[in-house]
Amino acid sequence: MTEFLLFTIYAPLMSWGDIAVGELRGSWDRPSRSAILGLLAAGLGIDRSDQAGHDALEAGYGLAVRVDCAGTAMTDYHTAQTMRQSVIQSVVKKLGGQPPRAAILDPEPILEKSTFPPETMLSRRTYRQDALASIALWVRAAAPVYTLERLAEALRHPVFVLYAGRKANPLGLPLSPRIVAATSLAGAFAELPTFPSILEWPRGAPQPTASAEITHDPCDGFETGLQPLRREVRRDGAPQRTRWQFAERVVEVGVVARMEER
Repeated sequence: MTEFLLFTIYAPLMSWGDIAVGELRGSWDRPSRSAILGLLAAGLGIDRSDQAGHDALEAGYGLAVRVDCAGTAMTDYHTAQTMRQSVIQSVVKKLGGQPPRAAILDPEPILEKSTFPPETMLSRRTYRQDALASIALWVRAAAPVYTLERLAEALRHPVFVLYAGRKANPLGLPLSPRIVAATSLAGAFAELPTFPSILEWPRGAPQPTASAEITHDPCDGFETGLQPLRREVRRDGAPQRTRWQFAERVVEVGVVARMEER
């Protein structure tokens, strides 16, 4: 038997970063590994600058995601004003070495000293509306820093505010973490209903089918219990949080019959 930490993520709007190209900021239809580990880090109070803390989460736990409802895509035309990098560097020197990030957060000194107008940045950002996903987490062979019980408590009483991909995306329901023991990944997910009765099926969203896809890390020491479908290469490993750099990883995708709500 293997212990799994299970919880469900629902939000009116979610965004799980796809590869960004130019002004396009897409979103996968399912939570990324880096986002889930970031959620756990926020609950534990691990600061983004604590690379060692994020490395411990990356090494210590395996992850699986079941898409219960992919939701519908919504694109937001987003604008933001900033100063050109060359202007910022020039004015920062005049301000006595003020860090660029602080200068951006407090642009008034730059606007006063610069004769250049601010630059408008344009982007199209994709969100998923009324999406729902179930998560399973297990301990890897590498010694974890936190027990599954500690992770569950962090999700119930987080140190930092939890959100679904972006700070503008608050959670729509509690995560309701719990720990179960099962002989397979499919057996663990069988303990979670695919759609809570508290929610109404979103208008326009694809209706449930006879099966649900589960994307998962390699399962060492226990069976998946899934019918294999394919392999995918995802760039959502998180080796460098401070630089927002992500690593490629290969994930397995399988399918399991949907379970009725219990």
